[in-house]
Amino acid sequence: MLVSAPPTAAVISSASSTVLQAREIRRILIRLHYLPLIPEDYLGAHGHIHKTYQWRFKIPRALQALAASDSWQDPWNPLVLGALYQFEAVHNLPIVPGGMGIRGLPLNIEKALLHAKKTDPDPWTWILVTKFPRPEEIHLFMGGHGWIFQSKANTGVMHATPDGTWPIYARDTHTAMVGRFPIPVSHAQIRLYEAAKSAGYALQSVHYSRYHHHWVEYQHYDDPDIRWVNYFDRGRAVHFYPRANYGFPQSAGCVELPKSAAHKVYGLIHYGTPVTVSHAAIGPWDPPGSKYLKQPLNIKPIHLAYREIAAKSTALSVHLQLVETSVSDANH
Repeated sequence: MLVSAPPTAAVISSASSTVLQAREIRRILIRLHYLPLIPEDYLGAHGHIHKTYQWRFKIPRALQALAASDSWQDPWNPLVLGALYQFEAVHNLPIVPGGMGIRGLPLNIEKALLHAKKTDPDPWTWILVTKFPRPEEIHLFMGGHGWIFQSKANTGVMHATPDGTWPIYARDTHTAMVGRFPIPVSHAQIRLYEAAKSAGYALQSVHYSRYHHHWVEYQHYDDPDIRWVNYFDRGRAVHFYPRANYGFPQSAGCVELPKSAAHKVYGLIHYGTPVTVSHAAIGPWDPPGSKYLKQPLNIKPIHLAYREIAAKSTALSVHLQLVETSVSDANH
């Protein structure tokens, strides 16, 4: 049975720091289309009613695999957290999580959720960054439209861009980036430096460190003109950076794009867009033009109803059983 119930009423108390439970926040985000799901109940074993979700539009199987890897009840689910960030941005609120994902939100954000009526003005988007097969690429999916953009990209050297999914929490058309870039060095170079130092040679002090199982020497960088920046994992972001070529690891951890691609992507996405970085696409990712994405969306609303079991009923009692029927059957 399709469920579109309003959020559970809550009394706001100045003495309380928590108004909404995580399930109530999910309901609000779904009702206002920030989270593009349709909640549905189904009949499980022993007559127990369970809740599941269906997408409002056709999604690639790589996204299905991603969604299945995290429970919707997980307060840190990146797709749900991304929906919250987009809600906060649309309502001019600080883009922040709660103490535990969507739990423990600041009271002003919970109040805004309770009274919200404005639906998501933007289409739902998802970024998939694939490292293999080469070249490295960025793919942009938009709900109801399929894959709408693709470009070569660069991830971080020495696995500096980990695999995972994070929602975009900060954006800027222009910013400065300061940090340290890891330069790999060989064991032979380190041994030669240590030997010369032990022999008493006057050498400039060099500090070598271990970084993702590599010996490195850090080089400071200060880039004052980084354009079309979308932060998703701490200091990592999707942005423009000028390179001679694209399609292989070159960055300090960000996802770098050519200028025209970065500008286009920035205009198509929004706060909360999930960014998935993957060694390879998670299962069939159904690229543009695939037959799978052209198939019609097969949503079959289920209605739970009680049916009389005549064989077990008597003149003194009626035996009822909870069964699933389609909505069309339920209307007959």
